Amino acid sequence: MLQIKENELNDILEKRVSISTDVERRVLKIINDVKKKGDYGLRLWTKKLDGADIQDFSVSENEIKRCLLEIPDTDRKMIKTVITRVEKYHRKQFINQFSIKEPGIKIDFKVKPVEKVGIYIPAGRSPLVSTVIMTAVPAKVAGVKEIIACSPPSYFGTIHPYIIATLAMLEIKKIFKVGGSQAIAAMAFGTESIPKVNIIAGPGNIFVNTAKKLLTGTVGIDLLAGPSELVVLMDNTANPDWVEADLKSQQEHRDGFILMVSTDELLAKKIAKKIKTGYWIKVESIEKGVNIVNKIAPEHVQVICKNARKIAEKIIAGAIFIGNYTPCALGDYIAGPSHTLPTCSSACFDSGLSVFNFLRTFATIEANKRFFYKNGIIAERIAEIENLVHHKKSLKERRVFS
Repeated sequence: MLQIKENELNDILEKRVSISTDVERRVLKIINDVKKKGDYGLRLWTKKLDGADIQDFSVSENEIKRCLLEIPDTDRKMIKTVITRVEKYHRKQFINQFSIKEPGIKIDFKVKPVEKVGIYIPAGRSPLVSTVIMTAVPAKVAGVKEIIACSPPSYFGTIHPYIIATLAMLEIKKIFKVGGSQAIAAMAFGTESIPKVNIIAGPGNIFVNTAKKLLTGTVGIDLLAGPSELVVLMDNTANPDWVEADLKSQQEHRDGFILMVSTDELLAKKIAKKIKTGYWIKVESIEKGVNIVNKIAPEHVQVICKNARKIAEKIIAGAIFIGNYTPCALGDYIAGPSHTLPTCSSACFDSGLSVFNFLRTFATIEANKRFFYKNGIIAERIAEIENLVHHKKSLKERRVFS
């Protein structure tokens, strides 16, 4: 790990947040091809980028059944245990509906799930079973009627059996062998094979994130969850072997960002010698370390210091892990909250994936002449101030009639 000063951090962060015009231009080309050419555009880009000549993007029922049979019973039980834990956490999330009744008017605040959701499961060196669970379960708990899934055909021209099987265990049967920004575009616009959805959820690389950013407004997106980030804020109470293991686990994520912020220089140097990539900063106090962490607003923060729980209350991050016995990896798999989290400093205004991402809220309003007789003239005057003549007339007609 490279030791840096706090003033060097800005340049490092700027490189992580910025998206080059070349990437945007390339992604926009893919988006437009899929929008105009549908499945044909998908085939062209899938062959070019993934080296897979896909004629039918759908994973067949027979393939789903075969994948389910390939999963050992022990693994199936463990996956179900994780699903149950994640469901238990998300079932605690809710928004209260309410009504306001006054003389002449009733207002209802309503909460409904969106109709269709597309989840994106990245592919790479490992089958990301946990990402399937952490992305799909909140949508299911929210009550979404239709969930589809897209994942790159990086496993011998198809999707890894564990990903397919886990989706099937979650009763998601509309699975498509397509990835990258072309998959995001397909779910945003719809093609001959892939349905248009209301919201796209799931993490991805810079091309996936750029597509989500460019298509925001055309389709709802969950959040911009890019390459993974871990900051460890620590003092001399940290177990060096465990911190080393935690940082190395983060290195397993492609293009991941790791930073160690420590009040103990000797301990930090001991750990840094064993880590090939990333950065570390020596701070005079934990309070100064908190300021650095909040400047980054990273995806994950491990707080390993005296009074860690109290310090954690001051932290801004996608998820916070308190104490020596709470590694980031625990949240990746089994703790309960979704591990799809805001990155690139967006944790200062955005939140991790939850049931709320898949709910829409709206109001119903029902008034009668009694309300207009008492309050209509107030609304009319506001319309008059705004010089909206017909707004005023729309209101006045009812008040006069009342």
